[in-house]
Amino acid sequence: MTGPAETLKLRVPEATHDAHRVRLAGLRVSNHEDKATPPLIVERRDQDFIQGVLAELADPAAWAGLRATTPAADGGALRLFAPVQRVFNLALLEVFCEEPGQPRLDPRKIESAGLVIRRVAGARRHAWIKAGTKHFGWEPIDEEIDPEADKRAPTASVGHPQLDRMLPSNRRLLNAGATRIADAKTEVTEQVVPLFVAPPKVCAAAGKTLLFANIPVASNEQTESPPESPGYGQTSEERSNLEGHLVSYLKAGGPRTFALPGNVFNSDWIRNAAAQPDGTPLKTQYQQLEPLRLLLQQLHVEFDAFGESAASRALFAELNSLTVEFDQTAAGKTVTTTGHAGEFLRQARDVLLDIAPGASFRMPHRIRSISTARAATLFAKTLGCLDAQYRKLKPARGRYEADTSDAEPRYVLRAFVRVNAHRAGCAPRLVWSEYSQPFTIAPWYESAGAAPNMVPLPDLLDRSQLKKLKPNIAFVLPPKLAALLKSDPKKLRDGEGGGGIDLMWICSFSIPIITLCAFIVLNIFLQLLNLIFFWLPFLKICIPFPKSK
Repeated sequence: MTGPAETLKLRVPEATHDAHRVRLAGLRVSNHEDKATPPLIVERRDQDFIQGVLAELADPAAWAGLRATTPAADGGALRLFAPVQRVFNLALLEVFCEEPGQPRLDPRKIESAGLVIRRVAGARRHAWIKAGTKHFGWEPIDEEIDPEADKRAPTASVGHPQLDRMLPSNRRLLNAGATRIADAKTEVTEQVVPLFVAPPKVCAAAGKTLLFANIPVASNEQTESPPESPGYGQTSEERSNLEGHLVSYLKAGGPRTFALPGNVFNSDWIRNAAAQPDGTPLKTQYQQLEPLRLLLQQLHVEFDAFGESAASRALFAELNSLTVEFDQTAAGKTVTTTGHAGEFLRQARDVLLDIAPGASFRMPHRIRSISTARAATLFAKTLGCLDAQYRKLKPARGRYEADTSDAEPRYVLRAFVRVNAHRAGCAPRLVWSEYSQPFTIAPWYESAGAAPNMVPLPDLLDRSQLKKLKPNIAFVLPPKLAALLKSDPKKLRDGEGGGGIDLMWICSFSIPIITLCAFIVLNIFLQLLNLIFFWLPFLKICIPFPKSK
């Protein structure tokens, strides 16, 4: 505790004064090349790619060829493929002292090293960060700060770690400059990829201190922070498209009538009518309900109008402010009664979509006219529901997943080394490389040019081969499912069947035969769909090859 007359003394850590500057650059064939050469990205297709690269690094005569193996450019950026496409990507760097002759840095002076992958966002680069155990995804940060929180030396100190964390000058160190999570209680850390120093024999043969890292271009990590709103209807074109997508019952105008007014429909009638053949009276009436069914599908599936979220309740309240009318004729007079459209639509949803047991509704004659102002309010409520639906159905975005725009995201990588301080007691010095060339990541379905995997299929016309194809996979079926599969399809269509012995069943199959059946069906559908898409020249390439002699 300090006395009343004492003042709190702020201690600023002593700056590190090294005898010379250390540079981290991409692999250079000659020291005459630019000292700010960006990290070199090479593409490897050999299975033992690490040993292959190290062997070439140990031979300076092979460096020119090694530097020529950078990934092909596409649209001004390198195109990187993932390991699932049998392609591997490595970053190669060298670290040297900025002195005459540019001698290599002693590897023993490297405390640690790594690289970070950042996503290009205009003039800035966003980092994949996490706070504690929670991934926040791509966020703008201070790009020069140490990416790992536990390696950051405080800017100022009062002699106590907890008090150091509260100092405004150290606050930026805590959150790494990430403004969206500036109030994070735990340190913000960037995802770091290990950067390894090449073996001593390789560095000695090369006459350089070389570093390498495998570049990860696939990840199952997802953001755990709330997704940002996509902002439905922000442009006039998008508003026009979304408004035009609405079912006519939700647009301005009217009144609009319903089919089969005055009839009462229940779930049993719907189930029975749907099973009738086309052309029968019941099936014809069922088909007349299609416009109402489309309205219910849009409200229920797209907008979740009958849900419990705030946006859903707001839309339902707006629907309930609309009026449906029922006409009833008695003694030559027509009496019109009214009801809330929202309640009618909820009851119709239970019958037409959910086919809930015991549910029923009475079909109104019409829905009253919707004014332009009321239609605009209703449309605004649907936009709020779309926003809520997006956040519910899209709770997380993958690390390398494209955003909602059509453009593929671009990335850059940047490497760093922490060099032991020249003076004892000082923190290691962080040395950054330049940013690499921008690159994109090819989706899994894009071909990298590798030879396809071969899947030999048996000859089903050879009885001797068929005898060898014993079942090699089994499915355990519960009693009801087994009875359902054993039932007559015609009876199933009529709502009958499904009963049977209350026993579980084990059904075994031969995977090769299943594969061959799927292959035959696939070829049939490819031929049919080729009439629309004309895609066979790109999907199917068959060439003959001789049998082994």
